[in-house]
Amino acid sequence: MYSYTYLEKEISKSYRDRLNESKKPSEVQEIFSKSILTLLSKITEELGNYEVTDLKLIPLDKQKYEMSEKMKKDPRLAYLMKESDLPAIIERMAKDAANRYLKLVNDDDRTGTFNLSPKRTKQV
Repeated sequence: MYSYTYLEKEISKSYRDRLNESKKPSEVQEIFSKSILTLLSKITEELGNYEVTDLKLIPLDKQKYEMSEKMKKDPRLAYLMKESDLPAIIERMAKDAANRYLKLVNDDDRTGTFNLSPKRTKQV
């Protein structure tokens, strides 16, 4: 079994920093996808040929992400998903991204009320 935790450690600080700096849920999706693509390209350059849209963050599902059909059908990636710790690494990264995504969505709902402009009263 192959292990890529050393690559996960290599990119994790930057990944978490960018997640924490994100202000919109759409940014979280992009950060997640780009980071996974970076990880894959570090494993082997041929796996870096995917697009950001090939990975989708699904914060409310049990498995927090979904790969495109293109990725699922790639025999090199399928092999790594069976013979390495890559699924666990992606799942951890997806969980971090899902938590940030949900935090931003929930905070927007709550803080939107407080950002309303104050009502003006007529002066007599």
